Order: sequence, then C-alpha cells, then structure tokens
Amino acid sequence: MRKNILNKITTKPLKIIKLPSGNVMHVLKKNDYKNWIFGEAYFSKIKFGKIKAWKYHLKMTLNLVVPHGKVKFVFYSEKLQRFKIVEIGEKKYSRLTVPPKVWFGFKGTSKSESTILNLANAQHSPKEVLARNLKDIKFNW
Repeated sequence: MRKNILNKITTKPLKIIKLPSGNVMHVLKKNDYKNWIFGEAYFSKIKFGKIKAWKYHLKMTLNLVVPHGKVKFVFYSEKLQRFKIVEIGEKKYSRLTVPPKVWFGFKGTSKSESTILNLANAQHSPKEVLARNLKDIKFNW
C-alpha cells in the first residue's frame, strides 16, 4: 500500500480576537511545533479568479494562512493520482500545514484580492522547488 502524502496536510482553526479598534488574528505559537525551525515568512497576493500553480517543495514545510480574502488550495499526489482541496480565508480562518513532496496550486476565490502568509521551515531556494505549468496537471479549477 502506498503512503498517502495528502493525509499529512493538516488544517488547524485559528483564533480571532475581536476588538472594537481592530481584530487580533493568531497565526503560530511556540508550542504548536516542538522542533520546528523558522526559515522565512512572506506574503503572497492573488486576485479573484486567478490561479498560481504548480509547485513542489523537496524539503520545505509550508504553514499557510489567509488573513484577508479567501483562497482555494489544491494538492495533488502524483503517485496516487488524487487531489485534495482546502479552502481557507477570513470566514474559515485556519492554518494549513503542507509537508514537502506534494504538488500544489491555489486560486483566489474572494471578490477582492486575497493575502496569503507562508511561514516556512526553510528559506526559498531554486534548487529546493520544482515547478510545472498550469496545464501539466489536469484539474477543473
């Protein structure tokens, strides 16, 4: 039986503390990952209806949060020929943890531009990531 890398993708609901002057949105606490090493953090923006796909990290684990807007993430296991879809955003505020060795892409599904935060355990390196064109993996976005 083959290991299903898609089962290792996890979603954890996060707290939003509502305040009259503006909300506080939790992302990551020290206790969430005991031996996690910080590599880099960056924001990515995606416009409504636009798609960014396909990436495959050899070593990097991603922690994705959408504090503004809504984004559909699609993950693909080449070995199993299966997809996993997770949509997160302001109304379903969560942290999506993605292990290495899974193809993924995402689509902006909010009428406004969406913001994605990635907290990764390694710095970006062109030697660590593979890329394919959108049409290389057949998915009905």
